Amino acid sequence: MTLSLLAAILLTGCKSEKKINSYSDIYSERPVTIYIAPIIDKAERRVEKYPTDIAYNNEINTAKAYLRQTMGTPLSKKGYYVIGQVASAEIATTIDMDAKTLRNGNISVFNNDYGIDAVLIVTLHKWKDDNGKKTAFIEYQLRSTKSNVDLFHTWVMATKQVSTNLKGDPITLSNDKKFAKRFDLDNGSAQRSFLVEKVNDYVLRDIPTSSQRRQFEKDLYRNANPNYISYTWMDGGADVEKISLEEFEQQAFL
Repeated sequence: MTLSLLAAILLTGCKSEKKINSYSDIYSERPVTIYIAPIIDKAERRVEKYPTDIAYNNEINTAKAYLRQTMGTPLSKKGYYVIGQVASAEIATTIDMDAKTLRNGNISVFNNDYGIDAVLIVTLHKWKDDNGKKTAFIEYQLRSTKSNVDLFHTWVMATKQVSTNLKGDPITLSNDKKFAKRFDLDNGSAQRSFLVEKVNDYVLRDIPTSSQRRQFEKDLYRNANPNYISYTWMDGGADVEKISLEEFEQQAFL
């Protein structure tokens, strides 16, 4: 069987689910250097509106910082060069670009001035807290600085499930205790931070291996993650399901 015929057979059927289709621009543009933009925070509950709720504000501030800090690792493991946080802070000051332009406008200045191939823009839309259960609505968008197209775009409804006692009250899970002790966090911050790190790993390790490595194109015909995901972490692992645009918007914005 010829290689072209094999490729045709592999591409038949669920085209949208194959990495060669989901990440076609990554395969064609072959980005190597990625800049992670500051988190775009659209969460409804602002710290400035609730200055006396120190515990909650510390939780969401810690989780937001941890979200940003843990995005580089899964990208680096895939062979991409991720701009360091000190350099990123300087770039963010030099290129003072608003959220609208980052998400939809011309971002070629990053390539012209710094040789950056792609910008990762992450939007934190909302936090929900239901009797100890933490839910974050996060949008990941990797944009090319050469063509201004989306190299990938993913929306995640991520939940940190909690166990309850016989009375229905939430109890602290073993993973939370270990994580909180390791980073000297309170339980709420630990749950949120643990969740966003797991989601970062799940979403970002799905992208193709960098073209700088021999493994590039190896997974061309494997299934890619869907664009809209419900990600639920329980004490034993994650449960991931595909959801619709409507379900995400109903939960996040209504």
